[in-house]
Amino acid sequence: MMNGLLSILLGVLTFLSADFEQVKTSQFFAEPEVSKGHMTYREPDYLRWEYTSPQELVWEVDGNKGNVSAQVRQIVTLILKSVSGSYLQENDDFHVLQEGDLTVLLPKRRELKQLFSKMTIRMDSKAEYANEVVLYEKNGDQTQIRFMNIKGRYQ
Repeated sequence: MMNGLLSILLGVLTFLSADFEQVKTSQFFAEPEVSKGHMTYREPDYLRWEYTSPQELVWEVDGNKGNVSAQVRQIVTLILKSVSGSYLQENDDFHVLQEGDLTVLLPKRRELKQLFSKMTIRMDSKAEYANEVVLYEKNGDQTQIRFMNIKGRYQ
């Protein structure tokens, strides 16, 4: 477990690819909304977040270019840093609490506190990548993203 964690903490993530299932639970939905898709990241700041069901939709970010709002860009960046393990230690954005294979992130900055009350990250058994990220919004809504078929590369 420590070898994977050390590669995360000491290395730079250069590539990450994964399938995902996203479940959005809201007081406004009778049933949770389930979406599936694929994401790809390439260093330094390219991200493609592609929904394949129930509807096709692509968010693509390449540096400051891309077809997403600043808020979406910020959320996608948070998820990416979570999946890669970048948020496993105390940092400028979050207070970090460890509970076994679960990491709880409590936002420090005001703009993050406006987006959500906390975020949890569940690491895989090798501690190389997150296999689940959950965003808890202030209004009680939550978004759970489970990652499968994860392939990544660190330098």
